[in-house]
Amino acid sequence: MPSLNWPTHHALGTFATSELPDGFSRLVGSVQPYDESVVTRHLSPDATPVKTGDDLIELYEHGERFWLVDDRWGLCEVNFRKSQWQSWVLDHPRLQGVQLAEAAVLWPLAQLMQHKSLTLIPAVSIARRGFGALIICPFGIEPELSALLSAGWRVIGQRWTALRDDDGRVAMLSMPGAVERSAGSSRRLDITERADGWIDLLTEAPEARQHHEFCDAVIIVDAARRSAARVRPINTAATAPSLRRAWPVFELRSPQRATNMPARMAMECSVYDAQLSRRAEEFVMAMDRVSATRVPRPAPVQMQIMPERRQKQIPA
Repeated sequence: MPSLNWPTHHALGTFATSELPDGFSRLVGSVQPYDESVVTRHLSPDATPVKTGDDLIELYEHGERFWLVDDRWGLCEVNFRKSQWQSWVLDHPRLQGVQLAEAAVLWPLAQLMQHKSLTLIPAVSIARRGFGALIICPFGIEPELSALLSAGWRVIGQRWTALRDDDGRVAMLSMPGAVERSAGSSRRLDITERADGWIDLLTEAPEARQHHEFCDAVIIVDAARRSAARVRPINTAATAPSLRRAWPVFELRSPQRATNMPARMAMECSVYDAQLSRRAEEFVMAMDRVSATRVPRPAPVQMQIMPERRQKQIPA
């Protein structure tokens, strides 16, 4: 699959290793051209459909195996029992490059990694002066990211971010990525653009890369740009439902409550509703206000074991 060489290497090449250290287990994945005779052998006649709320895909389940069918690019099988996935790509997929790699490689990988205490999510993550924010947006925000970089913010993930528990808090970990170019982006940061229209903002600004920060705020962006940008806090009672609705990865199997990342972040992070305009600097100013007025998160409560009470000695 030559068309997937660059986007897959760009997304995962940083983590390449010749061997795994002791104590690590491997996940096995493969991407192949679609071959009906091969795919048919991997399907189960007993598979049942699963509702996803997404009209663009079909999902089926049988035991520990799931099959995702997407007419835009092909089919994927995720096998939780064997900790492996396989994708078959159509001859002429409508998704190309970065988007095809995300569908055929990163999405099934995210499903399997979820059950190894690492959450991979297609979301932007930024940080500045000890403040970290996760931005969930259904469209590309290259203008806002470029403006944030110019204002001194640093990027942890410009398209995907890894989340995990780190000493009782949600940590955001760096993932390589690229963003779809918008008009004028190359003029703003003098960025070399790839032929497919995707650019890596950190190629020209490597000093803006940050590998780790705790998440203090989650910004949920509306689906369309408006006349003016704004960011406002969501009522505490509505944070968990809002995060679940906006969560950009459909989970094949619901993890245990203790490891459910949307619910975890609703409890530990400030959650904001946002809308973007055509003026990227407005969002930068809004994020400056959010970071300046952040609410300190309460420290985890540690239960203390009370000393065993001595029984009264009753005189005979």
